[in-house]
Amino acid sequence: MSAPAPRQPVDIYGHPRDLVREAVRTFGTDAVVDSSVRLLEGAADVAELPVPLTYFGGAHAAAELRRGSLRERQQDHWPRIWGARALRYAWVDHAEAAVMTGLRDPAWRVQEMSAKVVALRELGSAADQLGPLVGSEVPRVRVAACRALGVVGEFEHAKLLLGLTDDDSVAVQIAAEAALRRLRLRLDRDF
Repeated sequence: MSAPAPRQPVDIYGHPRDLVREAVRTFGTDAVVDSSVRLLEGAADVAELPVPLTYFGGAHAAAELRRGSLRERQQDHWPRIWGARALRYAWVDHAEAAVMTGLRDPAWRVQEMSAKVVALRELGSAADQLGPLVGSEVPRVRVAACRALGVVGEFEHAKLLLGLTDDDSVAVQIAAEAALRRLRLRLDRDF
């Protein structure tokens, strides 16, 4: 008979990549991705997930759980962020729909992390959903949306990026210009 799976990672202070890798070794890719999807979609009871929350959020997750209900303290965006972030390190194609949900999440950090997953996983179906994010009030969301559009955008998305080359945020300007360069190379077109 095998020992039960541990309820927290060996190094709870480890890098998120290492936490997710350990979770994959311990619980399997499907369980990790399924838990990530459920988190990203707003799972109400994180204790019911096949993979404990500490494998997604590390010490931060442990501290948040010790403080009580995340929802009651208006901290319930953190599990959604951690779920999206885990999809950078573990992936199964059926997770794509949850990433699309994350792009529409009301919490800017969830939007940002979901856009990062779009870029990394090259989720072309997300291109049109990135449009609203380039108009976000939060520069980090605009930067992530620009970078993702550079990876998955099409000719019609260049106009959105061109509009950000004179953004108030220098980081957004740089991301928009880099995304336009990438689009030019990918699409072999000028804008």
